[in-house]
Amino acid sequence: MTVANALITGASSGIGLSTARRMALRGHQVLLLSYDEVELQQACASIGPRAVPVLCDLSHRDQVDGLWARLEELHGPIDYLINNAGIGFQGPVVDTETAVFRRIMEVNFFAAVSLCQQAVAAMKIRRRGHILNLTSASARRSLAGIGAYGASKAALHALTQSLRMEASLDGIRVSEVLPISVRTAFFERANYQPRGLTQSPEHVAEAILYCLDRNIPEYTTHWPTGMGFGLDALMPNWIARLMNWWHRRHP
Repeated sequence: MTVANALITGASSGIGLSTARRMALRGHQVLLLSYDEVELQQACASIGPRAVPVLCDLSHRDQVDGLWARLEELHGPIDYLINNAGIGFQGPVVDTETAVFRRIMEVNFFAAVSLCQQAVAAMKIRRRGHILNLTSASARRSLAGIGAYGASKAALHALTQSLRMEASLDGIRVSEVLPISVRTAFFERANYQPRGLTQSPEHVAEAILYCLDRNIPEYTTHWPTGMGFGLDALMPNWIARLMNWWHRRHP
């Protein structure tokens, strides 16, 4: 990984902040994007002079449109885009208002799509760059109660697969990291308590750097879950019945 500029969304806490710290230690200038100004300033102060605050609310398209060009004009070429920002919601699909679906898709999917498009337009001229989209294990098999979140991550997962092939023609790398539940404030904001195993944001940040270093196309941060994805691909109906049985026993 050569020293360069990196834009990390959702970088004022959790996975994004852990990733920014590691990249700054490698000598990169890290552009930390967040909508929370106080938290963002604290995060940049904790990293030091290599951290640059980028105040932006990804739910507002007018703030996202043209952002890449504005940042490159101020800070020079950006070689890494890490789409980490995300919001969640807990509730049955039938009880979730359409406005909630739209807001989650705006932040988790449409903002990431726009930044990917902006990044590719700039990176293809230089014929270099790396985009990493952080999705979720729920992108491959969503659970009850997080349908809106799972749908947004599944959409980003599919887009990443297409973008990877297209961008490779222009010398651009595209990776995806699919973590299981991570111990951050994300779940408090979503009013959701994860079941089963959780991982630390530091663990996921290490996975992100692993993918950037080695150009790994797709990486699941919990290997048993990755094995489960393989079984899901081979026996989707059996897995669906198993998940229904599990949910009936643990509603």
